[in-house]
Amino acid sequence: MRRIKITHQNIKKYIAKPHFQVFLASFSVCLLLFFIISKQSGSNIPPRIQDAFDPIISTTNTVKKNIVPKTPINGIFGSMFSNINEYTISVKSGDSIASILSSLDISYNEILDVSKSITSIFNLSDLRPDNDKIIVRVKPATSKDSKPELSSLEIIKSPIYKIVSTKTDTGFKTVESKSSVNTELVRGEGVIEKGASLTQVAVQQGIPYNVIDKFYEIFSFDVDFERDIYPGDKFQIMYEQLYSDNGEYLGSGNVIFASLYLNSRRSEFRLFRYENQKGTVGYYDENGKGASKTLKKTPINGARISSKYGNRKHPVLGYSKAHKGVDFAAPTGTPIPAAGSGKVVFRGWINGYGNYIKIRHNGTYSTAYAHMSRFKSDVKTGTQVKQGQIIGYVGSTGLSTGPHLHYEIIKDGIQVNPLSVKLPSIQNLSGNEIAKFTSVRDKINIQFAVLDKNFSQFATLIDVNAIDSDMLK
Repeated sequence: MRRIKITHQNIKKYIAKPHFQVFLASFSVCLLLFFIISKQSGSNIPPRIQDAFDPIISTTNTVKKNIVPKTPINGIFGSMFSNINEYTISVKSGDSIASILSSLDISYNEILDVSKSITSIFNLSDLRPDNDKIIVRVKPATSKDSKPELSSLEIIKSPIYKIVSTKTDTGFKTVESKSSVNTELVRGEGVIEKGASLTQVAVQQGIPYNVIDKFYEIFSFDVDFERDIYPGDKFQIMYEQLYSDNGEYLGSGNVIFASLYLNSRRSEFRLFRYENQKGTVGYYDENGKGASKTLKKTPINGARISSKYGNRKHPVLGYSKAHKGVDFAAPTGTPIPAAGSGKVVFRGWINGYGNYIKIRHNGTYSTAYAHMSRFKSDVKTGTQVKQGQIIGYVGSTGLSTGPHLHYEIIKDGIQVNPLSVKLPSIQNLSGNEIAKFTSVRDKINIQFAVLDKNFSQFATLIDVNAIDSDMLK
């Protein structure tokens, strides 16, 4: 590579040349004109430079701390011609449109006008601190006796939704701006390692926590994740990732497909998301059998079993006695959700059980919950509860040696083993629904297979009838 060597003598000779001296003089004149223009309309100086001389916000309003001035895209020289200053404000507790605009020295009349315009679409009291952002564009004051002029104001509620108010010749015009959400399917899978939980393995694979929670939820009727998972078990999942029109990541969406292979049972559970003709969404196995059961076998996910169903030596009484439920050890105050939807038929104190709730779910099944520290205040005898609704909190009332939930499933009036009882699905598909579900199931299977071939960008576009089976080999 050729190198250029510059010496002190070379520099002196270059400076002495006439064309360089002309350039230097021209540059000096331009620089002088820039500072003269800037001084005459000081607000035209980009905010970050102007801050060094005089604060942009003349009031002491606390909103000032939330305002981030934005240098125009064209840079320093571009701001001289745009004549618009832009401010980004992160909404904090106590902020309002009026206080924010006042801190920017906007006139009372303009604040009133823009507020009236925005109110036609948006309730000004609905600003959410630490979530919403406001972008304000202002024309600087032209003299000491004038005030800055509001050009536009945007309330950013989310990456895909904002309220925009723009000044026109007839006043402010406010509109809603909503962008579409783009969906991409993502495949994740893993093998449970020794000493690791399913959650730990899934997180290592980059699967979001809310997707993992949904995975647990849809399998919770058939699988006890605290006791049924062993090293070597495998899981697979396909879920949505959501993006705005400009490509900003919005988070994860629905779980479309999930499978779990348990070596201990030598069986695989496969579940597909399906929306029936009534618009109800559920998860179904390959034959259209619903994953959701009438009851959950383990109402508190992840709790350790401290005592199983069957005969045992009572820890307080000291003699053998039938234990007609399962005890789940958990810290005092742990929320207890209803194992199924139904009606509370008893809420109160029973000797031995302590604070006790019984829920009747249908003509066949009921559940009971004992030793609670306290009840949920809005759950009383006669209350209709939904599956998963909190009914009380773990405690150690009655004959108990430590905080735990005593949980019973009662079938036809007789307590049965919650861990082994066969529970019916809430809803199974039949008739015309089966044909529609089969088509959706097949498409999901193909989408999942295509993702495995590293064609993720095509997965959501797959037409089942257009698939060449050779591409899946």
